[in-house]
Amino acid sequence: MKEVTFLDNYLNQLFYKKDTFNELQNVEGKVFREYENRITKQFEAQNKKYFIKFHGPVGWREIFKNLFQIKTPVIGAQREYEALNHLSKNNINCPQIKGFGKKGINPANSSSFIITEELYGTLSLEEFFLKNLHKNLSFNQKCNLIKASASIIRKMHSSGLNHRDLYLCHLHVKEDIDFNNIKIYLIDLHRAQIRSSVPLRWTIKDLGGFFHSAIQFNFTERDFYRFLMSYFDCSLGDLFGRHQHIIGKILDRAFSMYLKPNLKKFSRNDSLIDSKESEFDIHSFNSGKLFIEKNLDLNQFTPFLNDESILISEGEVIKNEKGHLIVKIKIMDRYFFVKKYRIKNIFHGISRLIKKTRALNSWLMIYWLNAVGIRTAKPILLYEENGVLGARSSFLITEEIEGKRLDEAIDQNTNLDLVVARIESFFKRMNWIKVSHGDAKTSNFFINQKGLVTFDLDSSRRRKLNFFHNKAISKDKNRILKSLEKNDQAYLKLARRL
Repeated sequence: MKEVTFLDNYLNQLFYKKDTFNELQNVEGKVFREYENRITKQFEAQNKKYFIKFHGPVGWREIFKNLFQIKTPVIGAQREYEALNHLSKNNINCPQIKGFGKKGINPANSSSFIITEELYGTLSLEEFFLKNLHKNLSFNQKCNLIKASASIIRKMHSSGLNHRDLYLCHLHVKEDIDFNNIKIYLIDLHRAQIRSSVPLRWTIKDLGGFFHSAIQFNFTERDFYRFLMSYFDCSLGDLFGRHQHIIGKILDRAFSMYLKPNLKKFSRNDSLIDSKESEFDIHSFNSGKLFIEKNLDLNQFTPFLNDESILISEGEVIKNEKGHLIVKIKIMDRYFFVKKYRIKNIFHGISRLIKKTRALNSWLMIYWLNAVGIRTAKPILLYEENGVLGARSSFLITEEIEGKRLDEAIDQNTNLDLVVARIESFFKRMNWIKVSHGDAKTSNFFINQKGLVTFDLDSSRRRKLNFFHNKAISKDKNRILKSLEKNDQAYLKLARRL
């Protein structure tokens, strides 16, 4: 079976009477993307620019792999052809189709192509932010751009189409944007699905992916709410009253996607590869795995990693208990806090076979908290010793925190309204990622000009189920209130907010 359609007369004259598939597969042009069975090219004909996506055979192996992973296989250009037609019929901006063709009945051995006219004078929203063009926007212009982005995604979902690849790079705007009438175009719809209505889980996946791609550009909490208020076409009160559950699901997906590449390299099963993009060097040290900030000299730290007595003799011992040792030490004119987590007994050691060390848990929680804008002690070194019965001991080294400890700052009459607002914001952001601190008392926070800083995260946990998370975060709130019992004014102010 062979089907070829051109909606551009010149392209029809140029390719239709020839071996169309062979000609288009080898047409001269600029290659934008190339995969094993798919290539995207930009080519020019009669002073017009076009994009062609050519899909070759995928093979049964790829089809069965997708089915085994409970994924819909992407076979050919048919899906994008139908998606672009669907968007056009629903008056949603997208590239205009100029040609489509397919041949072959066997889905594993078929070929197809789609040709669209170039979107002239546009750039992706990702390029817009990477070029820092957003920094020149007025408040109203920024709001209009956020609302326009939410509006086209809402229209797309309302029409029954979910994108499945919805990132900032797949939304295009005009280079000379009219902020009173912003036009946004959707592109790259080869994975899109069309139904009578979009299921909730696919709404969450699309919006989670969209927010994941935007996290790196430091949008504010208010920007996030502006987008969702526009998407759901509701007030702020209705957003929290009617859509709180879906907001949690969207944020969970967004931050999980954002952190996945960062957290993956801390897996014990991962190979020791030094990533050029990482801020840490990775070393195989003694019997374990070590991460250290790239601008630091490992040789300055190895003596006390090997010998605990050197650490105790050269630093200021803050705590020395059976389970852990905390020492403040000066190295290369910088102060660091060294936490050594000890193995208490053989049963504790065996448990490390299935559980993360407290050092690694703290390190991973730092990443989660930083992703939602919660400041933490800056980590500079992680080391886990490996033994026959699991990890023996582990080290977490962090930079000294500037500012005052929160309990001391409150006793010295620091602005209580500001403190309470920052603690409330801390818990709100913890809820975004379903993380509990585990030991949230005022002595485990610092406050400085930049805001609240938390540390001592070895008991922190992330829980997927709302029931268990709510229970844990409630304990955190009670714990921080208890640590304020001696200050009636601070206690009452925070109790009302929490």
